[in-house]
Amino acid sequence: MGWLPGVSPSKAAELLKVVRKDPLAIADRENLPVLAHCNLLTAGFDAVTEKLGWARVEGLVERMVYLVDALEADCVFREINEDRAVSGFPEVRSVELVEEELAERKRSYRTSIQAALNRLYTEDLIEVMSFLVEVATDDGTEHAPEFVDVLVDSYAIETRDFLDKEAANINKLITIAQSKAQSADGVLDQLVASLDVVVRNWFKVAKPLTMSFASRGLDHPPSKEVAYGVRGLAIELFNDHAKLEPARRLTLLIKDVFACLPDLMERVRADEAVLNGVAERHEAESALKPILDLCASVREGVERDANIGLTAAQRVLDTGMRLLKQSELGETSSGYSEGCDVLAMTAMSGVIAYGNLTSKWASCIELLERIKELARDDRLKQKVKENLDTARENANMYGDLEPIQSAPSLRTINGIGFSLYGNTDLIRSNGSYMATYYFVVLFVPLFPLARYRVIPSPGGYRFLGKGKLRGFDQAHIAVSIILILIFLSNL
Repeated sequence: MGWLPGVSPSKAAELLKVVRKDPLAIADRENLPVLAHCNLLTAGFDAVTEKLGWARVEGLVERMVYLVDALEADCVFREINEDRAVSGFPEVRSVELVEEELAERKRSYRTSIQAALNRLYTEDLIEVMSFLVEVATDDGTEHAPEFVDVLVDSYAIETRDFLDKEAANINKLITIAQSKAQSADGVLDQLVASLDVVVRNWFKVAKPLTMSFASRGLDHPPSKEVAYGVRGLAIELFNDHAKLEPARRLTLLIKDVFACLPDLMERVRADEAVLNGVAERHEAESALKPILDLCASVREGVERDANIGLTAAQRVLDTGMRLLKQSELGETSSGYSEGCDVLAMTAMSGVIAYGNLTSKWASCIELLERIKELARDDRLKQKVKENLDTARENANMYGDLEPIQSAPSLRTINGIGFSLYGNTDLIRSNGSYMATYYFVVLFVPLFPLARYRVIPSPGGYRFLGKGKLRGFDQAHIAVSIILILIFLSNL
């Protein structure tokens, strides 16, 4: 069992030469009987020293683990009996005898591997065990070969004292950080940085154990205890002391280190979402401050004088968007969307104030269309759309009419006074039309003074605004003046 069953004498002699020259080279050999290969690899482990380095050792250990896992008593039983038949020895009659010897051989292999690992530097030992468990368990998601579990159990015993002492140091740092939570930020930041280093060093040793437990569907109790201790500190710093950045750093530490604890990870991801949301709001507030200041200034100016509403809205859209694009906010971030909405609301209020004051709605439409494209919030978009529809309706209704403070006089005395004549540019939706306002003598319209859009009502008119005289009206004035001059020259 301890020799090379299934290997011919000439092949065995060749393999022995390889082992004498470079014991580690035997790991790369192919097409060898499994038991013979395991026996030859034992010589490789005997050659391991602290100077060898973890990179070559981990390949040797990985090959041995999978070969041991592939050992089958029936195959070994057949190989041994074939060799004994050739040599003229009696056959082994019971496979159970082979099974007992194989169990003993596996214990021998484990002893050989552990002795080799113990000759490595501590850092190299940790690297080899971490690599072995990562590969064997697919990062803790698959069951490892039994031989790996045996090696991990031995590793757990050897590292227990270190992990216990370092876990105690972690708890001390957590307690100190809790007591210094209200200290200057530099003090707390240093404590969190120290905790980060100690936890990562602790987990570097505990990682093979954590992944091995995860592959069996279990949580590694010491890892769970350390992880929840750090999470508790992060929650306390944020909830009780408003220390956002230290809490975020600790949460990131847990996420980086303890990914093999799925129940914890679910909670940590929720913690991270909350903290990132708060951080994003803080960053957005800082980035949006110049924009908010601009909008506040514009609103105050428009409240004092609505005549500047249109130019103020233009300034908000141009300057505000330049400031927003220069900020560190990404265009897909909630902060960027908030900035767009603030600019849109401020610009819209300026445009509406100007339109209500001047009735020059045609000049408002283009800006409202830009504002509609800028808005991100659905309700704000709907509000802009409603105002845009109203502006279009008003522009169609009022055109370039000037607002009037009161209706002009329509009184005449003995046929002399003022009256409305004409009915053009009818708007059927409200029944309004343009009428010309004349100075009349003996009820004859002599001088057209203005044009008004009016809606006839019982007993009079409702005046909507004042329009410009047409070319025809200006010609009418010239003709009237000429006739008056002719009349006066004939007196």
